Amino acid sequence: MFNQQGFQFDDPDSRTRSGALNVVYARAERSETFNRDFLFSGFSSMKALTYTSSIPMIVGLLERFDFESFECVFGHERVLSQDAAHILAFQKALSDCLNDGFVAVKDAARRQIVYDHAAHGRARFYVVKDIVAHAKIYLLESVDRRRVIVGSANLSEIAFSGRQAETLIVFDDDPIAYQDYEKQYEAVRDVSSSHVELESPPIAARLRLPSDIPLAEIPVIREAKRNPKGVTLYVPPQTSEEASFGPPAVVEKVERILPVVKKSLAGVPAPKNDVVSIKPKQAEQIVRIALERPEEGVPQTYMSYESGGFSLSGKDMSLDANADDVRSDVRNWLEFFQNYERGFRGDVARMQRDYFTFMSWFYYSPLLCDLRNAALRRNSFSFSQPMFALLYGSSNCGKTSLIKTLMQSMFAQPHDLPTTEFVGRKLSALQASYKRFPVVFDDVEKSRFDRHGPEIIKNDRIPAVEYPCFALSMNAEAKSFKPEVIKRCLMIYTRTSLPNNEIAAMRDLQKSVARIQEELTTGLYREYLKRTLAVTYDAIESEDDGADALGLSSNALVDIFAEYLPEGDRLPEWCAPVTLEEYQLNAFERPRLQLKQLLHKDNYSRERKPSDGGWTLSGDSIRVQAPIMQARSLKNEIPDWLLDDAASVAGQIVLKKDLVEEFLDERVRRPSIWRNPFGG
Repeated sequence: MFNQQGFQFDDPDSRTRSGALNVVYARAERSETFNRDFLFSGFSSMKALTYTSSIPMIVGLLERFDFESFECVFGHERVLSQDAAHILAFQKALSDCLNDGFVAVKDAARRQIVYDHAAHGRARFYVVKDIVAHAKIYLLESVDRRRVIVGSANLSEIAFSGRQAETLIVFDDDPIAYQDYEKQYEAVRDVSSSHVELESPPIAARLRLPSDIPLAEIPVIREAKRNPKGVTLYVPPQTSEEASFGPPAVVEKVERILPVVKKSLAGVPAPKNDVVSIKPKQAEQIVRIALERPEEGVPQTYMSYESGGFSLSGKDMSLDANADDVRSDVRNWLEFFQNYERGFRGDVARMQRDYFTFMSWFYYSPLLCDLRNAALRRNSFSFSQPMFALLYGSSNCGKTSLIKTLMQSMFAQPHDLPTTEFVGRKLSALQASYKRFPVVFDDVEKSRFDRHGPEIIKNDRIPAVEYPCFALSMNAEAKSFKPEVIKRCLMIYTRTSLPNNEIAAMRDLQKSVARIQEELTTGLYREYLKRTLAVTYDAIESEDDGADALGLSSNALVDIFAEYLPEGDRLPEWCAPVTLEEYQLNAFERPRLQLKQLLHKDNYSRERKPSDGGWTLSGDSIRVQAPIMQARSLKNEIPDWLLDDAASVAGQIVLKKDLVEEFLDERVRRPSIWRNPFGG
């Protein structure tokens, strides 16, 4: 619905959703250097509408200026999408951050100031529940003075420090400005926000697991339980252009909380006219569902590391391993790899070596985030810490059994997710909630991977200290992946497989794998973690930008296998240290061979633009001519950093000569012409 003033929401009963966008016309009087004391002193009350805020800023204001009344409304942009679940999760996340932030203030006396103000009603905090609030409005008032501050600065130390570019506009004793901005502020506070209650007395900050989240603490749920009419949430459809993110710490917590909130809202009716109503009984039901425990024996999965030790789903992991358990695990793994020699067709030795490479990466995956974070801190990020691994190739090549057996040996449980969970938004949530626990998807469809995989794989910045690696298995061909994916992932491809007609061999192998999985303990992995922890943190402290995760991991595994090898046995050839450089040579084996064939001397053309195909040299470039469709196919096979797309045209691929030579480890030259000295 439109009117003469602008866009108008079709909701005449709401004060915040019936007004158009207002424009304030003003005239500048002067400009001067920012002074916090001048801006905030001399007033008895303050009201703030801010997108984000820092706890030290609020504590400093309450302590320094001793307001008789202080209010703060926390607005938000749309967090991933605007539906009831996201609104509730956002409120809970912000409430937690607010409470835990105040508790984290080191000075107990300063921390108590906030709680004393809150206990006596002098400090009140609100979080929006249905309106997208981007505005930053600060209203200050005393008996004889009124001041409005607006602009781009959030209520945070850094925004008001002068260390970043911000805009601030002040209206002093301007009744028109004060009335207009106070109306905006009160409309958000009174209609579209919920009161955040501080925990009193203050308790220690804590990290709540998704299954333990007390949804009864969410402001909207409190309000719905207390109000006989319940509450209504405005949830308009969201377009992709409107989507944006809130502060990283809040977004991370929102993603972690979201699955529980969505499950709890199952009984709430779908939006009607863009409005969701939550009645008191429904609020009670939401809380009850959230408190339901999962089935016995199914842990809420995450892995964390702090204070020198690991925890698995909240329980401490002892790294002390029984020697007999380690010896038994080594014996079972030797049998597991030897099974590939019993009926598999193809390059079995290469497959064993590749699968040991994958094992080295997978075992090390809970520590990869530490190496990656250290590299990012030094601004030396590279692709040496691949957070994704793809195990792919022919069917019946043992991909699934390898991953399940690895999980059993690490955590005493196979744990993979349904492929329907392989969706962009859910992948981000898994990054937040699993921490270091590897995320596993078995048998992902190639089309699903192409839709959702590249975006998260290319995300080099993750707003968390702990985050997991992703391991995927799928049936796909080697040429199926773009270079941008290949260079960021550990790619393990095999065509070696067990033929479908080998029924007896298949049955024997299944029995062997089942017995191995049943006998495996976590002894080998706990011993492995103990050894790799030390070398990992030595590498981080020494600021070793070339730290090779595969090398660190495979060396530890080889040492353990050698120490606990059955008496009289020798280490098999596949059980040898592997380096990232060795892996990378194999990862680009197919495009390297194809490029060598493409640039064979017999395909060289002496024409600058060969009409019949072939290649030629032009300065620092290699020009490859081919029919348009064939050229497109060739470009998908060639690593993208070798391409000079700016110089390429339809039917012609231009390559950077120096990078191609480095990639092929050989010079690219014009073939010499042999001339008969006797003529003819």
